Amino acid sequence: MKHSLKSLAGFLLVFCFTALACTIPGTGSSDNGNAEATAVFTDDSATFGIPTYTFDLEPGSTVPGSQLTYVGKSGDLYDVTINGGVAQKRGGDSFIWDGIVAPGVHANYNLRLLEVFGTLRAGGIVEVTVLNPVPTALSLMPEWPNAIRYNNILLTHSVAVGETIPGTTMVYDGVSTQGGVSSARLTGLTGHPLFATGDSITWIGNLRENAAIRYTFRVATFSENSLQLAGTAELLVNP
Repeated sequence: MKHSLKSLAGFLLVFCFTALACTIPGTGSSDNGNAEATAVFTDDSATFGIPTYTFDLEPGSTVPGSQLTYVGKSGDLYDVTINGGVAQKRGGDSFIWDGIVAPGVHANYNLRLLEVFGTLRAGGIVEVTVLNPVPTALSLMPEWPNAIRYNNILLTHSVAVGETIPGTTMVYDGVSTQGGVSSARLTGLTGHPLFATGDSITWIGNLRENAAIRYTFRVATFSENSLQLAGTAELLVNP
């Protein structure tokens, strides 16, 4: 017996677009380094592909987690450094860096420089890979004042009964009925284990000692065989 709501598709679409809107400068978010993304987990890594990363640059500022620094403007040229090497760029030019963000965390920044209403903006594709993740649940996100922050990553997951939701300690344990309502049952988390279609699921934890993540999922559909989730994630990396 499969449980789904046709109207949920519209709900999730609105939910995802609302989350994405928070990542675009000028739409109400005060954070830089925001993104839409899909995570790919393998046995020894968790990669978060971010195709719409943006960061507004001021003279002397560096794109978080990278060695890409904006020095200042000289006429119609922008003075920058890449891995410490001096370069001059124009609007539309590439701004690329690949390297170690923090122990066990690698990133590839494939950006371009754009002038938007007088502000220099770096925007493009970023991939962040956390090596050898070992998910460990936490009650709260850590307070790392110098953390590199990747916000509003959009995610979808489909897991079979008995499988762990990638990057968490939660396991889909099948369907349970309570009060005449069928719900997805999860183990490996604290608190109430049953979640009906459309319910939110929050999981906070470490992927490594210096990489913490907060997932906020919604139950899209579920059956006796599988569970589908959609939602967002916030990734913190402590350099």
